[in-house]
Amino acid sequence: MREEKLPTIEEAVEEIRRKPVVALWPTLAVAYGVSKATIYAMAQRGEVDVLRAGRLIKAISASERRKLHI
Repeated sequence: MREEKLPTIEEAVEEIRRKPVVALWPTLAVAYGVSKATIYAMAQRGEVDVLRAGRLIKAISASERRKLHI
């Protein structure tokens, strides 16, 4: 299995601040401190506001900034 370099919490938060949409994995998962499976489950349950385009799923940064108080 290929090892991924995960962003630090600071890098993830900075990306959420800068971009209008971010990847669920790894960016948002790192910010929340959860696993890949958990962040996708959160999106499926509606706990994360997402933008879907076919198979692509991105988190909407504005709502996540409010939830994370950043």
